[in-house]
Order: sequence, then C-alpha cells, then structure tokens
Amino acid sequence: MEKVNKNISGKGQKEFYFWIHALFRKYIEVTMDIILIGLVIVTFIFIAKTIYLLGLDIYKTTNIPYVISEFLFIFILIEVMRILVVYIEFHHVSVDIMVELAIVAILREIIIKGAIELDTLKIVGISLLIAVLGFLLKFGDIRTRPHEDESTYKPFFRKHAKTEK
Repeated sequence: MEKVNKNISGKGQKEFYFWIHALFRKYIEVTMDIILIGLVIVTFIFIAKTIYLLGLDIYKTTNIPYVISEFLFIFILIEVMRILVVYIEFHHVSVDIMVELAIVAILREIIIKGAIELDTLKIVGISLLIAVLGFLLKFGDIRTRPHEDESTYKPFFRKHAKTEK
C-alpha cells in the first residue's frame, strides 16, 4: 500500500512540475515575442530615420563611400528585421540568414574603413572569412529555411488542393 501511495505522489509531483514548466515556458515565450515585436518596431524606425537622413545629406555631400555605407546599413537593418520576424513566427532562425548578414556587415566595414587603409594581413583574413562564409552558403547544408518548408503551410496547400478539383 505504501508503494502505491509513493507512486501516486511521485506521479503528481511530475505532472505538477511539467505543468509549472509549461506555464513558465508559455509566459517566457509571450514575453520574448513582445520584446521582439518592440525590436522590429525600433528597427523599422531606424530604417526610416536612416533613409530620411540619407535623403537630406545626399544633396549636401557627394561622399560616395558614406552613401554606399548608409545603403548597406539599411540592408543590414532590413536583414535584422527579417530575422526578428522569422523568429517571432517560427521560433527558429536559419544559419544562412545569419551568414548573409555577416557578409553584408563585413563588406560595409570594409567600405567604411577603406581597403587602402587596411594592412595586408587584415585584407587576407577578411578575404578568407568571406570565402569561408560563401563556401558555407554554397556547399554547406544550411540552406533550409522554415518558411519555405511545405509542411509549415500544409493547411494552406490542402485547402487549395481541394478547391482545384
């Protein structure tokens, strides 16, 4: 009889633990989603501000490296916003998006610093880094995006498959 009582109390404790864990995880995910939505809004504001300031400065100065670096900064912010939106939707970020963002950020820094001001060792290191990142994109098995997977949109495909017949 004592074994039965111990098993029941142990089972109840496990269920309570999993219930508390699930509840805690749910609230953490909601909190993270709220924070990420705020970050998306802030990123969108930075994009709008950068475009506005670039529009004002483009007629004052013709500093081509500055204009190009600002456009690349806008592209980086767009990629960051895309990463945040994908994470909010799927709670998963693909590595290839991060690699693309890293390549654009590296190129932006090269344009800002100027390839002429960099010494040979830094140029070789940056070139190797970009080559490895490009190799990962081309030949690595990281080109799987959750939003391109058909299983994500199964109800959508099933609904349209029924209407076509």
